[in-house]
Amino acid sequence: MGREWAFEVGIADQSGREGIVRCSTFQKRPKLKLTNPPLLLLPLSFPPASSRPLTSWSTISLNLASLLPHFSSASLARADEDETDEPGSPPQLDRRSGGVQVPSGTYSHASYVKVYATCRLRRIWFSEGGPQQRLPWEFQLYAAEN
Repeated sequence: MGREWAFEVGIADQSGREGIVRCSTFQKRPKLKLTNPPLLLLPLSFPPASSRPLTSWSTISLNLASLLPHFSSASLARADEDETDEPGSPPQLDRRSGGVQVPSGTYSHASYVKVYATCRLRRIWFSEGGPQQRLPWEFQLYAAEN
């Protein structure tokens, strides 16, 4: 790919609590920032760029419902504190949250998708079927050949 890039998806649970999932190539470890709304940072990794002039398309699949429990992860919040707090100070999730409502429970919907303009994008597609579902014929047209 050759460039750093990121995208984010706003998600909400059945109670209307919202969170942001941001996936990026410059993020090295998963983290949780307890901002309002909370921000779940996830790393993306791609193989090194090839010497061919044309690059192949990559497909990224996210199961948004499976990401909701990570908004309550003390270990991901601690990963963020490791970089900001004094060494040896115990992580305090409650102090950092400041009353922030984190999404939890049952996934409801995606509220938005934001792609930062440092990549070529062919399509964004939402599905309830998951990766086991057969791709529509127009997606198979651009699939990588095995």
